Amino acid sequence: MLVDSHAHVDTERFDPDREAVIKAALAGGITRIIDPGCDLPSSKAALQLAKDHPGVVFAAVGVHPHDATTYNDAVAAELRAMAQEREVVAIGEIGLDYFRMLSPRDVQRAVFSAQLQLARELDLPCIIHVRDSYDDVIELLREQGPGLRGVFHCFSGTVAQAKECLEFPGFMLSFAGPLTKQGNELPEVARMVPLDRVLVETDSPYLVPKPVKARRNEPLFVKHVAQKLAEIRDMSFAEIARITSDNAIRLFGPGVN
Repeated sequence: MLVDSHAHVDTERFDPDREAVIKAALAGGITRIIDPGCDLPSSKAALQLAKDHPGVVFAAVGVHPHDATTYNDAVAAELRAMAQEREVVAIGEIGLDYFRMLSPRDVQRAVFSAQLQLARELDLPCIIHVRDSYDDVIELLREQGPGLRGVFHCFSGTVAQAKECLEFPGFMLSFAGPLTKQGNELPEVARMVPLDRVLVETDSPYLVPKPVKARRNEPLFVKHVAQKLAEIRDMSFAEIARITSDNAIRLFGPGVN
C-alpha cells in the first residue's frame, strides 16, 4: 500500500492515457492518489476525476499562487461549495511562489490568506506550495494562529526551514523527486523529520525521480521516492510505505482509508 499524496493527473499531459496511468498505479501498489487543483477549472477537473474513481482518486480544490489573479469572490464561492463534496479532502494547491512571480506578491499573499481561512472554516487540511517564499509563508501561517493542519508539499528547503515548518504541529513535510537527486539538503531533512509527519508524492507530471528516464512523471513512480526515503532512514520499503500511507490517511481524513 502506498499513497501518492500529490499528483496532477487531471492535467492535459495525461489526456491521451489517463485511465492507463491510473490502472498502472493500482497494479503497482499505489492505492490512493490525491489530485490538487491549481485554479477553478483544474479544481473542477480534479473533483470529477475523483468522482469517476471513487476510493482511488481524491481531490483538493484551490488556487495556486501562479493563478492568484484569477481568484475573486465568485471563485471563492465555487471553491467553498466544491470543498464540501465528500471526494474533496483538502484545500490546495495554495501558497506563495516568488521564483516565477506570475502573480504580484501582494495578490499572492491575500489569496493565500483567504484560502487558509477557508481551510480553517471547513476544517480541511491545506496543501501548501512554497518557492523562494518561506519567510512569508511562515509569517502568514503564524498570523492565522493555531488550529490549521496540512502539508508542505514537495518540500525542497533547508534543514533550518524544515525545522521552522515543523513548528506548526498540524503540518507534515512531503518528499518528491528532488529527494532522489544530488545537491540539496533533503537527505538531512529526511533523516530528521519525525516519521509520523512525513509523506511521499510525485507532483506528476513534474519532477521525475531517479532512476526513471521518462519525460513525464506519474503516480506509479512514487515508489522510487519511498524507496529513497527508506534507504535514508535505514528502513524497509514496506515500513515506509505503511508509515507514509497511515500519515496520509490521518491527514486527509477517514474517507481516504
